[in-house]
Order: sequence, then C-alpha cells, then structure tokens
Amino acid sequence: MTTEDERLRAHIAQELRVAMKARNASRVAALRSLAAALDNATAVPMPPRVLPNEKSEVPRKTLSLQDVRTVLTREIAERRHAASTLTAHARLEEAAAVEAEIAILEQYIDWS
Repeated sequence: MTTEDERLRAHIAQELRVAMKARNASRVAALRSLAAALDNATAVPMPPRVLPNEKSEVPRKTLSLQDVRTVLTREIAERRHAASTLTAHARLEEAAAVEAEIAILEQYIDWS
C-alpha cells in the first residue's frame, strides 16, 4: 500500500525529470530542495549504542500529509524571507528567481 508521502515523492521525482529535460532551472532547484527537505524530515536519530564499525539500519519515519504541509510551509517561509532580504539589498534578479521557486512550491501545498 502506498502512502501519501510516497505518492508525493514519486510525483516530485517525475516532475523533476520533466523539468530537467526542459532545462527549467528554477523548477529543478525548487523540486530538488523540496525532495531534500522531505528526506531530512524523515530522518530519525541513530540509536545511542552504535559502535564505529557496526552496521545499524534504522527505518525512516513516514510523513503524514500534515507533516508534508509543515515542511512545505517552512520551505516557502524561508524563501519568502530570502526574497525580501534580496529585494532590500536591490538584488532584484535573484529575488525574482526565489519568487519563482515559491510559486512552484505553493503548487504542492494542497496536493493530495
């Protein structure tokens, strides 16, 4: 059975391939960072008693739809802050690129 998290990851991977083929740099950057943020959100702490040469497989967390929305909201908030900072320093081209990434990420907020 596929979870919402897995379906979204598969969709992002497919969209990333399409964006790479189309050479859409802002879409590729936004989707790569979203995939990395979702991967980071599923990380769990290592058990405390792991020896240096000992292999330890720890299952990753499964994200709920609310967890995914939280990650997306955080990513969008970080980009909004970056865009306002860039605008304040008169770096309008970079700010526009960040705004384009925000628009791409906002498409996934209500994804289901």
